Amino acid sequence: MTSRRLTFTLAACLGAAAAAWTNGSAAWAADPTVACRPGPPAAENAAVTRQVYAQAIRDGASPRVLLATFEAAWVESRLNNCSNGDLDSMGVFQQRASWGSADARTTVATATHAFVVRAKNVDATSAPSVTAGQIAQKVQASAYPERYPQAQGTATALLSAYGVTNGAGTRMIGPNAYMDVSNSGQIYAWNSRYLGGSPGGYSGRFTDAKVTAGDNGYWLLTSAGQIYAYGDAPYLGGGAAGHTGDLIALAATPNGQGYVMLSASGQVYAYGNAGYFGGSQAGAGGEFTDIEMTPTGRGYWLLTSAGQVYAYGDAGFFGGSPGGFTRAITAMSPTADGRGYVLVSKSGQVYAYGNASFKGGSPAGISGEITDISYTPGSGYLLISSSGQHYGYGDAPFIGNPSGASPF
Repeated sequence: MTSRRLTFTLAACLGAAAAAWTNGSAAWAADPTVACRPGPPAAENAAVTRQVYAQAIRDGASPRVLLATFEAAWVESRLNNCSNGDLDSMGVFQQRASWGSADARTTVATATHAFVVRAKNVDATSAPSVTAGQIAQKVQASAYPERYPQAQGTATALLSAYGVTNGAGTRMIGPNAYMDVSNSGQIYAWNSRYLGGSPGGYSGRFTDAKVTAGDNGYWLLTSAGQIYAYGDAPYLGGGAAGHTGDLIALAATPNGQGYVMLSASGQVYAYGNAGYFGGSQAGAGGEFTDIEMTPTGRGYWLLTSAGQVYAYGDAGFFGGSPGGFTRAITAMSPTADGRGYVLVSKSGQVYAYGNASFKGGSPAGISGEITDISYTPGSGYLLISSSGQHYGYGDAPFIGNPSGASPF
């Protein structure tokens, strides 16, 4: 982000969850289905796959649970929302009638939530040696347990295609300087000030950083919501108790006396003099990936992996949800006056809205995947990849890349 996945008494368990959980809208609003007998389609349904991924992230799935979710969904339905199946099985996970009503089992988010809740319980009590496939089997109780681990390669590829990479972030500082943060908290200062980094004792990974005015300080954010302040950046609180999904982005007020952090489920947490203007947008496509503050500090934009932009406070909406992108949207960056912004995808495609100018994108030979974009004070932007490589467009300068083994 401009700075940047048993066997239960099922009827009883699902009944309690179903009474309280509605996915933020009308309960059990079934999604479109396809026939999966005599066999499911050969390929995944992209819309279904994005919903499965997004819901697992909202539910705070660990990497092992996320892999188990995709292994199970691939084996059971090829990630399609099935109207039929073996005996009374239905939906993307081919859940039996004991899991709930037909509408519940064919509502992708609801079915995914039901699977992930059980998988998280298994994960929490399992040794590190237990595989994702074994977790999937304990939840699904399949007659063919070997099929889940056999799907690991496909599930991993799907997670790469539909998931979002974060952790490496970059921030333009004036016209000729930028600063990067890696997912281990290392700071790379390119014509900017190095004030410290790589703190010990953090939880999760580092997901974003913001620089104070004048390049005299910065904050680092971890996926657990911890804040590390350096230089003249004040520590104003952190932790974001009760968040669902990782904390993935940070934005600061212009005077540096407040900041907001965003979770993958769209929750916004405000500290210091930062205002809370809204969040957790119902019906969002994909998980949330970025938050950016307006120049006044009286509003912000939220971004999802599907490219949806949600404007709050005095933030203007200039467009979003670009068509034709082949990978998830990972980050956004506003123009200096806040009357436009650019979005970037994992493959480096750039989409410009409002008064933002399109200067190019999709760099050839990307090392890794593009994780962040930063608009310059003028008319250009800088991209950074998950390996720490920079790609400049317009008036964005290229100053350097990390040498040797990259921690990004």
